[in-house]
Amino acid sequence: MKVVIFFALLAVASAKRLFHQDQVLRIQPGGYDLKIIENLVQRYPNIDFWAEPSPVRPVDLHVPLVHLTAVKVFLTRNRIDYEIFIEDLQVAIDNQKSDRPAQMSLATFDYNVYHTMNEIRAWMSDMVSTYSFVSQVNVGQSYQQSSIDALRITRSTSFNPPQFVLDCGLHAREWVAPASCLYAVKYLVEAQAGSAEYNILNEMEIVVIPIANPDGYEYTWSDDRMWRKTRSDNGLVCMGVDPNRNWDANWSGPGASASSCNDAYYGPSVMSEVEVRSQASFVGGLSNVQAYIDVHAYSQYWMYPYAWTRALAADNPTLGVIGQNSVNAIYSVHQEFYFAGPISQVIYVASGSTVDYMYDTLGIKCSFAAELRDTGTYGFTLPEIYIQPTAEETFAGLKVIANAVMAGTCQ
Repeated sequence: MKVVIFFALLAVASAKRLFHQDQVLRIQPGGYDLKIIENLVQRYPNIDFWAEPSPVRPVDLHVPLVHLTAVKVFLTRNRIDYEIFIEDLQVAIDNQKSDRPAQMSLATFDYNVYHTMNEIRAWMSDMVSTYSFVSQVNVGQSYQQSSIDALRITRSTSFNPPQFVLDCGLHAREWVAPASCLYAVKYLVEAQAGSAEYNILNEMEIVVIPIANPDGYEYTWSDDRMWRKTRSDNGLVCMGVDPNRNWDANWSGPGASASSCNDAYYGPSVMSEVEVRSQASFVGGLSNVQAYIDVHAYSQYWMYPYAWTRALAADNPTLGVIGQNSVNAIYSVHQEFYFAGPISQVIYVASGSTVDYMYDTLGIKCSFAAELRDTGTYGFTLPEIYIQPTAEETFAGLKVIANAVMAGTCQ
């Protein structure tokens, strides 16, 4: 009997997490008191913020079915109006991606679907074997010993061309971010002579990290579609650390959580995550990085330092111009509005962020963070039909930053 019970518990522990009848609720800015929302989370710790409390944007709450009635009663009693923007989260997840055979070669690779880690690894290898101006380099190892790799793409014959680093997939569940970065590589390698994309590669090197958090990304495919953090085991109540709150940039300050079960957990120590240390060492070891962008989703923002403080960065005027030019270019593609500005002012204060570290510690002047589509219809469950338009407008914004590098603005 003990053996049967053991295996039953093991099966439950390893079962794939499902979200049947879970809902995502939205509360508009000004329609809630931040302290009341904080109290709600303390009462029901299983609530997951898709968009965290902020005085300037909606707060989005993923509420498990078990707490749904109680949460709605709580909000009503506190006179907080809400709307349901995802009626059944499992249905949204099931509708996000198509069933298809594995795509393990460049010849059959479809950029308009979401890809597994193994497919992306095969795609990277094929990129290197197909294009002489593409090379693959190791960024480091993840907690679970998965290789973190980057593609270096350039046609430049200069000894030390300026470099632009794209960091994608740091938050595991934000699938459209790496999907858009894969598209960016496609646009670059397939560029014809005389095109803007071709000229970019003649003048500079683009370095793309398609999946910066491979353990978390694989876990979103195998076990928990809504997983955000790394998969490190620190011997605490919950596994994982938010890799965008773990950097040495006012680490453990406002906008990060001390709770290991919180999705914004800052970790047991500064730079505790091997994924964070690996990327810091890799980017810091590159010879001429002049631009960096950390690509996330969702909410449609194009941002720059600072995240940890509302004080303006020394390069705020320059970054502001590049940011506004980027969102203008994005709008010109599919008429989608993105908003530009310092992270702390556009969304919320967030300590320990990637971009602040790149800007302050590594001295990368043109450091940006992007939040791609959408603004709340699908959130993290953006269907595959939206991958290409998202990638097209994202690439328009990326080209603005690349042009700033080539113009010497980011030196």
